[in-house]
Amino acid sequence: MKRFFSLLKRPVFWGSISFLVLVGLVIYLLYFTDLFVLKEIKVSPTKRVSKDEIIKLTGLKGGERFFVISLKDLRKQILANKNIEEVTIVRHLPGTLELVIKEREPLAIIVKDNKGFLVDKKGVIMEGILPEDYFFYPVLELKSEVSKDKFFEFLFWLKNNKNYLPVYENIAKIVLDDNKIVMVTKNHIKIYFPLVSERDWVYFYKNLDKIMAYLYENGQTEKVDLIRLDYPLGQALIKFRE
Repeated sequence: MKRFFSLLKRPVFWGSISFLVLVGLVIYLLYFTDLFVLKEIKVSPTKRVSKDEIIKLTGLKGGERFFVISLKDLRKQILANKNIEEVTIVRHLPGTLELVIKEREPLAIIVKDNKGFLVDKKGVIMEGILPEDYFFYPVLELKSEVSKDKFFEFLFWLKNNKNYLPVYENIAKIVLDDNKIVMVTKNHIKIYFPLVSERDWVYFYKNLDKIMAYLYENGQTEKVDLIRLDYPLGQALIKFRE
């Protein structure tokens, strides 16, 4: 008994009790009262996924206890939309959730079951496609899976290097085959690339740029039917329309 009363006289004891009471009070206020409830959801500007769509993905209606909301589950629900690549969720007291959305960047169009889908630089199929997308992105035909990852990396490089001809937006179709890439421009020029390595594809495209620049300067672009950069390797063959 003396030990108990001695303990009561120690400041450390009462400090520990006060701390535990304070922690308990904070937990009670945060999780078991309506003092902190969800009042607003802020969404960063987006292009393809509307604010209403994103809020619907969260499943939140407003009024939920703020700190009971699982950010991990919330993130999983939002990323269920294939147009969203990443999301950062921030709590702002007393009751605002901020969603910073990073959308996937469309790279090309792929056709499955006679229906077009946008794909990003990782080959992830996105949701929804607009008729005007066919004016901005080439249609892909994947006949081989061997160099698929490098292929998408190459296309991403090409899309972001608009100083080389033909520019990415002027390509209507791209076919990945076992041993070659075939590009068809919007003015119906077929271009053949041999599959050697990722670096070689860039090298070949830079050589193609020189050929295209020459054709443009001499007004011969519309006369070209075919350009082969593997005939033989390291040289180019140009076939003109009859």
